[in-house]
Amino acid sequence: MPTLALISNDSTLYQELVQTLEGTPWSVERLGPQAVDDSDVHQDVVVLDAAHPKAGTWGAPREKPVLLIAEEDRTAELNEVVGDIVFRPARQQELVVRLERLRARTPLDNLRRKYATTFASMAPGIVVVGPDLKMVFANPRSYEIVGHREETISSNDIDRVLSAPDLQRLREALSHGQYPRGMDIELVRRDGTKIICNASFAPLIGAEDHTVISFEDVTDLRETERELIKTMEFLESLIDASVDAIIATDMEQRVVLFNPSAERISGRHVTDVLGNVTLEDLLGRSSAQLVTQRLLTPEHGGEGRLEPTMLELIDLHGARIPVQLSASLIYEHGEPSAIVLIFADLRDRIRVEERLAEAQKKLAFTEKQGVLAELAGTAAHELNQPLTSMMAYAELLLRQSEPDSNGAKAAQVLIRESERMAEIVRKIGKITRYETTSYVGHQRIFDLDRAADTSREPGAKG
Repeated sequence: MPTLALISNDSTLYQELVQTLEGTPWSVERLGPQAVDDSDVHQDVVVLDAAHPKAGTWGAPREKPVLLIAEEDRTAELNEVVGDIVFRPARQQELVVRLERLRARTPLDNLRRKYATTFASMAPGIVVVGPDLKMVFANPRSYEIVGHREETISSNDIDRVLSAPDLQRLREALSHGQYPRGMDIELVRRDGTKIICNASFAPLIGAEDHTVISFEDVTDLRETERELIKTMEFLESLIDASVDAIIATDMEQRVVLFNPSAERISGRHVTDVLGNVTLEDLLGRSSAQLVTQRLLTPEHGGEGRLEPTMLELIDLHGARIPVQLSASLIYEHGEPSAIVLIFADLRDRIRVEERLAEAQKKLAFTEKQGVLAELAGTAAHELNQPLTSMMAYAELLLRQSEPDSNGAKAAQVLIRESERMAEIVRKIGKITRYETTSYVGHQRIFDLDRAADTSREPGAKG
């Protein structure tokens, strides 16, 4: 026999209901006014007197249907607790119909009614599924997300909406009593487009074999995340592949980024550097202060920037490495948050420049030797002609003079000095390199004998 539980302060209402239900299967049990504070009700239907002082705030048992009984001149309305209303005096047929209808409702129907208003106003999509994953309830937002209307999808159509792999994952998780949170699932909209939704699962309170699924469309967000990850990976590979050392520090000068080139140049391993080494450790106190000071002034490339500057980097063993450094500040919300420094190792460049300078020096010397040889050849040629004439006239003068005469002696001196000059001219003609020798004091003069010695390897001295 079905039983209703009456909660009322009005004793006449109890008698009225007993008389009205006489001859029907229904019996009436009055619980008394204190029952409004008790959620443990075992009767089939609860009849609540609208005149009860706490009727508007009573939290009925979730699994029990509630019939509100009110005076005809009293305003009463349904809420998530009350399932139906009847006005006094109630006719037997109307009262029985309403009681039977309420009794026929399942606990889930009562729960759905209780949560419908709350779920309908929520921003995420909300779907309640049963143990067999049939859809029991869905709020308007869930239909909007998947592009359906209530009449275009049935309770058995979850496989039309949820992709097969994700449906299998969900079945396995729920079968093990697991309720994933923040799980990305792929849904298929009515027009066939696929979207990514972030979903969380939880048991429905009062019907724990049912599952509440809340989800939001995160397709654009995930696409943005993929683009950001792609950009980040590209920048990371770019930094890692750079031949220059790239280092970043926070504003306390602790190193937070150290690329492979920085490891190679400094001899330090990235795991030993990050969070442990400061800019001062890498540059020395004075250079670190110089960098930070110049970054904060506009004279060296603009405020927040440092043009390429020659400095020395201190390696793992304390050796100083010549580098060319440029730096800039990274800003967040208008405030500097990090320093990025780029080092170019100048050791190879300096070695190349030294070799180039030496080669240029040798080239200049070779050119000077070439000019000297050409000049010597020209001088020897030009001097040889008048010298030949002088020797010829001196010999003629000697033949025409008396032996032991002053003229003969003078002619012999002329011939001897001319021969000496001819030897000098021959040496000038053989000059192939620039050689010097000591002279008076600290002066040095051209060493004609060494410069004309073809048996020696060429090379400048002095």
